[in-house]
Amino acid sequence: MCAAAHAWVGLGRIVYVASSEQLAQWLSQLGVPSPPVRTLPVHEVAPGVAVEGPVPALAEEVHALHRRFHQG
Repeated sequence: MCAAAHAWVGLGRIVYVASSEQLAQWLSQLGVPSPPVRTLPVHEVAPGVAVEGPVPALAEEVHALHRRFHQG
């Protein structure tokens, strides 16, 4: 949804740290139910927008935040 809005208003390049595929894997590993919406790669949602990501050097930090949030 954010990528779609980003593309609609023409903000330009999208940079992200972790992909929807990574998030789905992390949630599955944590035993968290699947999100209520389909997770799609950014290039499928906004094919005409330049995209950079994921950023491996920061992805583990985001993974740790999800572990902390979902494991309490």
